Amino acid sequence: MDPKIVVIGAGAAGIAAATKLLEIGFKNVLVLEAEDRIGGRIHTVRFGENVLDMGAQWCHGERGNVIYQMANKYNVFDSSQAQYNRFDCVRSNGEYIPTYLTDRLTAMIAQILEEAKEDLKAAKGISVGTYLCKRYEDLLNDPKNYHIDRELAVQFLEMYQKYECSVDAADTLFEVSGPGFLTYRECEGSTLTNWKDRGFVTVLDIMMGKFPEGPHSKNVLDKRILLNKKVEKIVWDSRENSKVLVKCEDGDHVEADHVICTASLGVLKERHTQLFSPKLPIEKVRAIESFTLGTVNKLFIEFEKPFWPAGWVGFNLVWTKDDLQNIRRCKDNWLEDVFGFYMVDYQPNVLCGWISGVNARRMEMVPEKQVLEGLMFLLRKFLKWNIPDPVNFKRSTWYTNPNFRGSYSFFSLKAEQMEAKQAHLAKPVSRHTEGPPVLLFAGEATHDHYYSTVHGAIETGWREAHRIASFYSSCQNKSSIMSSTSKIYDAVVIGSGLAGLGAAYTLKNANRTFIVLEAQNYVGGRVKSQQMKVFKTQNNFKETDGLIELGAQWLHGVQNDLHRIADENNLLRPEESEEALGSYIREDGYVFDEFFHKRIDFEIGQILTKCIDFRSNDVENCPKSVEDFLDQEFQKYVDKIGTEEEKEMAYQIYDWHKRFEIIDNSCLSLKALSAKYWGMYSFNGESCQAHINFKHGFSSVTDIIAKEIGAENIKLNSTVVEIDWDIFKKDKDLVSVRTASGETYMTKHVLVTCSLGVLKMCHEKLFRPILPEPIHAAIDQIGFETINKIFLQFEYPWWHPMEGIQLIFNSSSDYSNAKWTRYLTGFDILYPGAPNTLVGWVGSYGAIEMEKCSDEQIAEDCVELLRKFTKLEVPFPVKFACSRWNSNEFVRGGYSYLSTKCDESGYSGATLSTPITTNDLRIRSSDLLQTFNNLAISENATNGLAMKNGIATKSDSSTQSDSQCKDARPILLFAGEACHSKYFSTAHGAFLSGIEQAQTILKYA
Repeated sequence: MDPKIVVIGAGAAGIAAATKLLEIGFKNVLVLEAEDRIGGRIHTVRFGENVLDMGAQWCHGERGNVIYQMANKYNVFDSSQAQYNRFDCVRSNGEYIPTYLTDRLTAMIAQILEEAKEDLKAAKGISVGTYLCKRYEDLLNDPKNYHIDRELAVQFLEMYQKYECSVDAADTLFEVSGPGFLTYRECEGSTLTNWKDRGFVTVLDIMMGKFPEGPHSKNVLDKRILLNKKVEKIVWDSRENSKVLVKCEDGDHVEADHVICTASLGVLKERHTQLFSPKLPIEKVRAIESFTLGTVNKLFIEFEKPFWPAGWVGFNLVWTKDDLQNIRRCKDNWLEDVFGFYMVDYQPNVLCGWISGVNARRMEMVPEKQVLEGLMFLLRKFLKWNIPDPVNFKRSTWYTNPNFRGSYSFFSLKAEQMEAKQAHLAKPVSRHTEGPPVLLFAGEATHDHYYSTVHGAIETGWREAHRIASFYSSCQNKSSIMSSTSKIYDAVVIGSGLAGLGAAYTLKNANRTFIVLEAQNYVGGRVKSQQMKVFKTQNNFKETDGLIELGAQWLHGVQNDLHRIADENNLLRPEESEEALGSYIREDGYVFDEFFHKRIDFEIGQILTKCIDFRSNDVENCPKSVEDFLDQEFQKYVDKIGTEEEKEMAYQIYDWHKRFEIIDNSCLSLKALSAKYWGMYSFNGESCQAHINFKHGFSSVTDIIAKEIGAENIKLNSTVVEIDWDIFKKDKDLVSVRTASGETYMTKHVLVTCSLGVLKMCHEKLFRPILPEPIHAAIDQIGFETINKIFLQFEYPWWHPMEGIQLIFNSSSDYSNAKWTRYLTGFDILYPGAPNTLVGWVGSYGAIEMEKCSDEQIAEDCVELLRKFTKLEVPFPVKFACSRWNSNEFVRGGYSYLSTKCDESGYSGATLSTPITTNDLRIRSSDLLQTFNNLAISENATNGLAMKNGIATKSDSSTQSDSQCKDARPILLFAGEACHSKYFSTAHGAFLSGIEQAQTILKYA
């Protein structure tokens, strides 16, 4: 069967849906676009020295963002210089509001928005505007804020509300639902990532196969998109087996089996009664009429050259009371809502003004010349500079364009009151209950937590493509589903990292049939030993002299199976390694006294040891995060230090330790690290300083294990794109696993061992049906960030006699231009290993930013930093290597940690390692959390959860009858370092996790 599918709209959702349908295998796909271009609310145009994005401008976030995942590997991104909370705030009388005051007022608003996450959860009928203004007033009335000028504070809030309205696309924050506001979810990482010199249209080119350009690039939608085809009517009458008739304004028409409508919410609001025949179901109509598509516009002004000083990036407009009254009397009173002018990335001569709401719509009706005159009036009034006339101007007009009628959607108070959900917008329309979906809906407004974003729009396009594919998949006979592979496996293991290898090793020894599917071209996952490449000059070093560990560096402890296998095969070195040795050097060349920095190290160690007690003693009033506790206790220690100079030096060493702990725990900030569960990790009675080395690299042990498993049981370059665990819709109780190459594997059990970073990115798209809520929530709440290593091999050890170089930054220095090096702790001497080699460690945002640089740039930045601190003529390295774990789409980070998000839920690795059984398919998703909690209470529940001290841990009991085991067969299991409740973040924890989950499978297979 080759159904005909029509996609209405060639915006991000439409292009995503069409390309995904073709990728899945549908051939008869047609896209109808009302405009004379593709892109929808993505509109990249030539302007000035580069391009402008009239609509979507930034990639918002990295982890979990499908756009970042698709495009980052092509080096098309850069971090924006625009940080809206750091711009100058200028009053209409030309006065600059002091930075200390704007920082204080910004901090107050940040505090309010943080508190809103709890306060607004259960609130009903409360708008964001009501909540914000009330709490702001409360804080201003706090005695510690009496010194703040009340009138100025109110004017600042008015400016902030205009900014926030542009974020939400609301006319006023009093329209935005408080609880609804919390449903939006930000992707972690930089929220303002620009497209350098290409524009947002790049993501469309990537999806269509046009980018990157090369001999194999082609537009997969070529001749499948018809422009200037505005749809006038969609007739989907209720007769069985009839086609959907799509009529265009130019008289053309087309029949289809399925129509995916990606028109904007604004168009649906205006035209749904005339567009669809018969009319849409009342539930969908209510949702369309309840949600709101607001208006946000941009105003680009180009000058012959910058009139602003170097380093200036823009300003926010704060109106005085008198000036505000005056502007409101003018014919151009729409100018009141232009809240800021900011520089545009990669456009050195351009400023962009922003406006939203009612006055954004009014601005669109004003002649362009008059708009520009008004904007120049604002610039000259606020800045009081000698500002030249502009040379070019361009504005967006999203509301008056009948094909959009606005910019993006928000969760309105009306939607809350009408109990409307984005799911109602997304729900397909069928002719009868069991019938095929004939009308499907996609677009940013249909996404339940990424609404208003392009990555949300793309996900919804993919969602509807998969919905159609799932319909036809469920209709197929089991024999056709089985056509890709005739063999049924006892288990399919996804991933050949240490967890996957541990599982396969166990299954092989038990003579079970299995296949390991690995997306990369090597086994080992985050274990990766390799040679360094020649960097600057040729030399006489042997090739083997450059062996380094890009991933796991050491084996921690001897009381584990991984150490046993390595020891039995004589793979281990007798020498152990140490970290953070050598000189602690400040950027001015000052070398800290060894006794002084070791004393600070001891105090911090004592504080972190106390932190363990929060877990074991269930201490009341536990600090929210490790950073909160460290700051509090270290302040007590510093207060006892004698001189102010020593206090300052103590804080400089403290800053280094915070960077070290961020790297050690692979988090963005110690603020994210749970103090309550700091003690969850177990050293198993061994030294926490055990750093055991391999003779020939960590990969030597994964190679040994892989050889034992057998190459015939491991399939490399096999990316899994779908795991369908709904076994009851098939003739046999089997899970199907589909790869990107189209192969399907049928199995009784699936063990997923990919990293938590990958699960965070794709679990909502990978699993059919979606995962149960506890697993879903654990994936979201357990932390997983990035650390990276930089290896620099030199012709000679120029640092001698130093045993390492630890970088101490001066707190008074400006590091605003240090994109990533500020996050380095320092450079250790690699021993044992490649000679004359330094290894640098970088974490947090620095690890992410570093990956955006070329190898040469990274090495040059490191050499420059080392010269600055050591005051020596540091040569360039002869060999070089660095890890890039965040941009690796099959890893997406370093390793896991228990975040503060886990405090309330109690979810941990034990939650992830709880198998999903056949019983879970019989349980409604709304009841699943209670079921898990009930399992947790039971001491005899096999593979269940037990709640101890408020955190979910895996039950040790396995007493069930054979009949009970058969009724609750585990069909989907997870393993990996993040799944181990005691040894998370370690190689041996990952290996043990795989073994334990394989043993669970063996009870049933």
